Amino acid sequence: MYLADSNLVQACLNGDQTAWNALVNRYAKLVYSVAIRYGLARDDADNVFQNVFYLVYRRLDTLRDQKLLAAWITTTTARECWDIHHRHHRSSELDNSIVDAKIVPQEEVELWERRHLVWTALDQLDLGCRELLSELFHQTEKPNYEAIANRFKLPVGSIGPTQVRCFRNLEAILVKMGFDLEPETIYSADKSSVQ
Repeated sequence: MYLADSNLVQACLNGDQTAWNALVNRYAKLVYSVAIRYGLARDDADNVFQNVFYLVYRRLDTLRDQKLLAAWITTTTARECWDIHHRHHRSSELDNSIVDAKIVPQEEVELWERRHLVWTALDQLDLGCRELLSELFHQTEKPNYEAIANRFKLPVGSIGPTQVRCFRNLEAILVKMGFDLEPETIYSADKSSVQ
């Protein structure tokens, strides 16, 4: 079951181990993606991961607005990356190109959060819909309905209606999760979210 960040934070603060596992699983990719953007080696990225979630564990009760969990984790990760980078490159001058190029803007955090919600919603679909939508969105060009029909053992004419039914199910799940279904939000989170 999907928990909004504020509910997840509250469960973590109440000592719920399952909630802690869910929080780490939810934000692991974000932490690693920030570390990779900073150009850190795998070992350093692993250290950042451990440090960030240790800090989250120790300081979660200081988070003022629980809806800003992703932004808080992103900022914490960026600081940890900077610390590791700075330790490896001790000098009087900080390479400003590293800092300037690696700061993660709020829009990127929001895009990551939307992608995460779409992936979470896809996981809640039945296997047939999940596989069909994934197949359709992994196509780099116009989907080949005949090949998709063969793969799923469906008549070619049923792919479109099945796709619509699956999208409606996905939309219902996203609405329950609090996803903003404004057209510009859907456009920015649609195809890139599923890949």
